[in-house]
Amino acid sequence: MEFIQQMLSICGAVSILGGAGTIILKVIRPAFKLSKRVAQLEEYNTKDYKRLQSLEEMQKQQSKCLAAMLNHQITGNGIENMKKIRDELLESIIDK
Repeated sequence: MEFIQQMLSICGAVSILGGAGTIILKVIRPAFKLSKRVAQLEEYNTKDYKRLQSLEEMQKQQSKCLAAMLNHQITGNGIENMKKIRDELLESIIDK
């Protein structure tokens, strides 16, 4: 009789520990998954920000080119300025 009570108490303890472990895993696992997703999203955010900066710089270069061409059309001058801007634009295209 005493043996059966010990076995039942051991089984009860295992059951309680198993239930507690399951609850802890259900609480902790989403936190780990969430932290992994946040890290991945931060990486994507950094890449997107760098790409947006690159596009903004390219847009500035294109605006310089358009302004130089417009000035050249109006005055017929500014060839040296256009050559300088062309070189800058080509350099920025090659770097990317």
